[in-house]
Amino acid sequence: MPQLPVFLLNLDSAPHRLAAMKEQLDALGLAFERFPAVAGKLLSADELEAVAPSHLWEGRRRRNPGEIGCFLSHRAILETIVARNLPLACILEDDVHLSPDFATILDAARHLPPQVDVLKLEIALPRAKIPFIEVSAFAGRDLVFLPSGGWPGAAAYIVTQRGAKALIARMPVMIASNDRQAFDPPAKDLAIFHLFPLPAVQEGESEMGRAPNPPKAPKPHRPPARMLRDALGKGVRSVNKRAAQLRFQMSLLGARKALLGRRTRKRADLVRI
Repeated sequence: MPQLPVFLLNLDSAPHRLAAMKEQLDALGLAFERFPAVAGKLLSADELEAVAPSHLWEGRRRRNPGEIGCFLSHRAILETIVARNLPLACILEDDVHLSPDFATILDAARHLPPQVDVLKLEIALPRAKIPFIEVSAFAGRDLVFLPSGGWPGAAAYIVTQRGAKALIARMPVMIASNDRQAFDPPAKDLAIFHLFPLPAVQEGESEMGRAPNPPKAPKPHRPPARMLRDALGKGVRSVNKRAAQLRFQMSLLGARKALLGRRTRKRADLVRI
């Protein structure tokens, strides 16, 4: 049976990372396709503005060119998965450390439950405790659903054809960090699961995002009445968002599991590589 396709995002300026990843993947017996990442620092001001329009970042610091390049890189690889009509594919950044059983996990991924659109294999800078709902055993680990806190990180994930299309639909322009815009929150159009313990960890900061950060944008002045109205509106939106998330979790996992199945895992127990 052919291996699950593996795409490795790598900047032309980082051959040392490519060499290190090739050595690691060769040792695991995994073939891969190098996918050239977008160097954000080489984009013109007009190109950056087209991807991350300034008016969508009012009152917030717009992401730096490296982070915008990372966004474009992931979007391009998802578009390639759709164009090739691949049922499943694994996307890796070039600074991730993988568990010895990673090939077994990729092989098992061919039999993912049909509701899974994305299987995240890494979380960047996880919280001290992560809430999760266990779904089933999977490849010697546990397939889990994270009600919150699972979006950081895009260094290692498996995506289905349906999931790739849904992610692309979320990414017409950049309005948040790549991982937040792609993975937060799971919703009816995009069912995101994780594997616990996580079989991948990002070893350092991706070179795709190393451009210096610009200064934070100053917050616009707002009269007290406007501040109160904005705060109330934010509260209502938060309640509505949480209700929508809970309805989605109940439809995905069943009411009993969604309402009563939540557990927590400590950060120290989150990764096994």
